[in-house]
Amino acid sequence: MPDNLKSYFVIAAKRCPDVLTPWGLAAQAYVESGFDPDATSAAGAEGLMQIIPDVWSEYGTDATGNGTANPFSAADSIATSAKYSCELAKGVRNIPGNKTKLRLAAYNAGLGAVQRYNGIPPYRETRGYVSHITELTPQLKSQFSQN
Repeated sequence: MPDNLKSYFVIAAKRCPDVLTPWGLAAQAYVESGFDPDATSAAGAEGLMQIIPDVWSEYGTDATGNGTANPFSAADSIATSAKYSCELAKGVRNIPGNKTKLRLAAYNAGLGAVQRYNGIPPYRETRGYVSHITELTPQLKSQFSQN
């Protein structure tokens, strides 16, 4: 976990304190892009948190304060992901199951898919995504401990 990103995860998690943790966002970033702020996917997702353009156009956040929300800025990508994740948490609150896993599934497969299946969709990619982040999250928590 790159030290230069830690403060971004800490600040972004504060956007939705009852839902997000810095180590959970960091685990998601690792699974999404391997902490690569320049990552792009074949599906058009961009940046560290692999945000698709439609989501970016609605939730894009200028966390650096430079006047531009840039998907390839680590700070902007993490802040945008936190803002979007908070909205996804609202969208899954009435669906039975673990809310963190449901939110992660919605981030990966789309909120509509989670609502349609009334839970985590049976997509191999989505189930693997949720599992990988869930397993990695506690491993990253120690990297955010106060010294």
